[in-house]
Amino acid sequence: MTPPAECLSDSELAQLRAAAPGRAPEALAHHLASCDRCQARALFGAERVVGGPRKAPPQPPSVGRALLLAGVVLAAMGAFFWTLLQLTGRVQ
Repeated sequence: MTPPAECLSDSELAQLRAAAPGRAPEALAHHLASCDRCQARALFGAERVVGGPRKAPPQPPSVGRALLLAGVVLAAMGAFFWTLLQLTGRVQ
């Protein structure tokens, strides 16, 4: 990757964007083809920041909510199996 000191300036990137396809200044086009940083700036408009501020991970649900969810799931499963037993004729 090309060091940042040799990267294209904002005005040079603007020249590349304004040029018709195939008509960009040759020196700028060659540099853009070989520089990852300038390619990212040309495509996305800014540099990607690796390791920037991160969001806090979501907190796990409270014990009460977890127990409520488990109860609802067990009740739904019980209703399903009760209905299945009635449909097969094993319970009258």
